[in-house]
Amino acid sequence: MALRISLILAILAGLGVIGVSQFVLRPQIEEIVDTRDKNKKGWDDTQTKLTKETKAHKETQTKLASTEKNLDDTKTQLGAMTAKATSEETRANGLQKNLNQSNQELKVAKDKLEQWRQVGLEPDGVKALVNSEKSLKAANASLTEEGGLLVKKVKKLEDELLVFRDKNVDPFVPAEARGKVTVVDPKWDFVVLDVGSGKGLPQRGVLLVSRNGELVAKIRVTTVEDQRSIANVVPGWKLKDIMEGDAVFPY
Repeated sequence: MALRISLILAILAGLGVIGVSQFVLRPQIEEIVDTRDKNKKGWDDTQTKLTKETKAHKETQTKLASTEKNLDDTKTQLGAMTAKATSEETRANGLQKNLNQSNQELKVAKDKLEQWRQVGLEPDGVKALVNSEKSLKAANASLTEEGGLLVKKVKKLEDELLVFRDKNVDPFVPAEARGKVTVVDPKWDFVVLDVGSGKGLPQRGVLLVSRNGELVAKIRVTTVEDQRSIANVVPGWKLKDIMEGDAVFPY
């Protein structure tokens, strides 16, 4: 009986402890649960806010990249427009320069035209005058050329006349009358030269023949053509046999 009473008392004591525990711990448990729920809600809110901010950050990065690309495109376009503007400015300067030059030439032409008008000549008369001047210049040039030929002929005739008057006088041979021996006839002691009256070589003109700087012979021209001549060796002046290619020059 006493054991049963003790067991009952123990059970009652346990129930009392449990009741006291429930009465003391329940508020704490509820507070912990509330704190947990608040923390979870704060975490969820933070996650949501973070997700929104991350999305906004990505959108900002995308906009920034697009803005940078637009800025690069704008810089490129600005460079192209600057280059084009520079080119147009250079072209405009060139056109202005050409315009100024054309205006200057026009002014000169007008001044010349005014001078001709003051002289009393019309454009057709000026053209005829210019053509007449050209014709006179051409005629003058032709006369000058003919005069030069006449002078050469007179000089040639004077040399020939001098030869006929005095066989002992050698005609003048100009310094440019130089050439080479092209043909040699050792039997008859005559040679053919590649120089003639075209360089002023006269008939009976006396030339020296040399080879490697040494005197070979003295010759006298007997026949003269424009580009060649024939000469005989002067007696007593043949120091060596004349060879083709030997140089000849005035005595």
